[in-house]
Amino acid sequence: MNSDPYAQFENLDDPYVANYAHIAHQHTQEAFVDADTEAMAADMLAQIQNDKQIPFCQEHRARMYHHYQSADYSKGVYRVCTAASFRSGLPDWDILFAVGAFDEVLGDDVYLNHVTHCTLAPTRALLELSSGGGDAAYTLEFDLAAKTIVAGGFHFPQGKNHIAWRDENSVWVCPAWHEGQLTRSGYPREVWMLERGHGMDEATPVLQADADDMLVAACRYLDPQGRDLDVIEVAHDFYRKTYYWVDTDLQAQALKLPDTCDLIGYLGGQLLVWLKSDWQRANQRYASGSLLAVKLHKGELGQATVLFAPDAHSVLESVETTRQFVVMHVLRNVQSELRAQQFKQGAWHEANVPALPQGTIELVDQPYGGDVVYVAISDFTTPLSLLCVDFALQDVAVLRKQPKQFDAKNMRTQQLWAHSADGTAIPYFHVGTPNERPVATIVYVYGGFAVAELPHYLGLLGRHWLSLGYAFVVANVRGGGEFGPAWHQAAILKNKHKSVEDLLAVVHDIQERGLSTAAQIGLQGGSNGGLMVLAAMVDEPASVGAVVAEVPLADMLRYPHLSSGASWLAEFGDPHSDDEDMQRALYDLSPYHRIAHQRTYPATLLTTSLSDDRVHPAHAFKTYARLQQLEQASWLYCPEDGGHSGNSTQEELAAETALIMTFFAKQLAGD
Repeated sequence: MNSDPYAQFENLDDPYVANYAHIAHQHTQEAFVDADTEAMAADMLAQIQNDKQIPFCQEHRARMYHHYQSADYSKGVYRVCTAASFRSGLPDWDILFAVGAFDEVLGDDVYLNHVTHCTLAPTRALLELSSGGGDAAYTLEFDLAAKTIVAGGFHFPQGKNHIAWRDENSVWVCPAWHEGQLTRSGYPREVWMLERGHGMDEATPVLQADADDMLVAACRYLDPQGRDLDVIEVAHDFYRKTYYWVDTDLQAQALKLPDTCDLIGYLGGQLLVWLKSDWQRANQRYASGSLLAVKLHKGELGQATVLFAPDAHSVLESVETTRQFVVMHVLRNVQSELRAQQFKQGAWHEANVPALPQGTIELVDQPYGGDVVYVAISDFTTPLSLLCVDFALQDVAVLRKQPKQFDAKNMRTQQLWAHSADGTAIPYFHVGTPNERPVATIVYVYGGFAVAELPHYLGLLGRHWLSLGYAFVVANVRGGGEFGPAWHQAAILKNKHKSVEDLLAVVHDIQERGLSTAAQIGLQGGSNGGLMVLAAMVDEPASVGAVVAEVPLADMLRYPHLSSGASWLAEFGDPHSDDEDMQRALYDLSPYHRIAHQRTYPATLLTTSLSDDRVHPAHAFKTYARLQQLEQASWLYCPEDGGHSGNSTQEELAAETALIMTFFAKQLAGD
């Protein structure tokens, strides 16, 4: 039986819970929203809605598709222009649908999660529309040419489904509509193939995973140089999976790949395999972090070619494939560079990469069938540039530059290093105006699930924080992906506490360098990062002046039972295992359980939303209630919509960001 005094907050159907969240949300707004905050929010909204902001598009057959939000369309419209007009700087936009129109169609308050075009028939699209911006979504087939929902098309009810095009007249369906279709984590466990004109009662079952697995997904890889490939992924947990090749008779055959690898592409009849642990194959050993091209013939693996091998400083961050190139985003000491391999005349060759500006790289789009990749580049103080990189022609075209949002002339970015409790060197970026005295500093962290935190343009924060003479820090702690699989694996399960120790080491280093003081340092993190900042706060409340924990995990003894929590067991460990050391490690990590009567904690702002169906709002609710019980300075920000990823209106994004900036300014700088 659950003896948790705040267990009631786990039931979002309880009217008391919604009312409690609403009242707390109002109190937070009363505390931090004044005329100055509203003016800041209005300015932020103007920046977000500036028509000179870069429209990041999907290109299909020389047409650019874009989800556009504005003052007139708070939920956005989906629009299209020709690639030629886009490149000219004078796009001829045509609106295809307004997201708000689907509220009436579905009888729900919905937001657009994704638009998935059928690659070979791109005017047919699957629209993923979520209730309140959460992960669970409705799927509708839409005819973009006719601007209408397809009558009798591929339409599916709300759920954490996975629906993917197989071809114009069939889709892969992984349903999540009732308990029997779900894994323990609440994700799909069945794979079906559904043909146009048929109902699910006529669909073909292809595979069923175990209920203790995490999820299943299916897709079709289109190979511009060879035969297309249908693949099913069965994720046993976050880091172990089995891939299946599906033949023309819809029979699934397991591929003999290591269960820790990621299959990320298919080119020239070869699987692109990203290793997350060493792979011993016959007389050849392939190192963890390598990217391989492995020949595939009727489900059998053949020769492997190493396209990338990591070293002590360089790791793979992301990969994109074109008609004949594999383009790799590589991190060298957390700094970006591009590398490429070309497959021609049946062999792989290292390819030249056109010269690019300095900055953090993001591979944002790759039109099917060509050798063009769209690349975004920025750093903390340099606005984004959108580039079109043609690897076949070795040409780079600058398509757009984001407008400057703040004056960075006197600002400096430094990469500094702290030493954690076990002696490991931990890098962090410090951005600010050189100053002889310590200043208010926000320290941002994520530190989990092998996600790397990289430099990116600090537009709104630069405008309303850095420009006031304050500083910003990104802590690249273990548990992230900044230095490859080993960096991540060093801080999981019983060692998850090392992420927190790394964060505190960065905090101490900032103070020792005289850049800030404990009272002037604020910690900020979301989701796993929210757990990190709350755990650091509980460990050393006197080391920081304020904390913002956004959509955080906090109850590490109940997390597997809340929303999608069971899917993260491979990251955090199982609090219900027979391993007493694991139980102790999770208790020692759990901020909610370690908030104590005898201590004074820094001012704490927790954010969540009632529609977050990934990290349950109860994590934030219970932590807030516990802090309130102990009369600690604490606030809860909880709008109804936004889900886990903030999928709401631009007005709500601006309002929440302005409130957080006001909170930090009041707590750290006395403004």
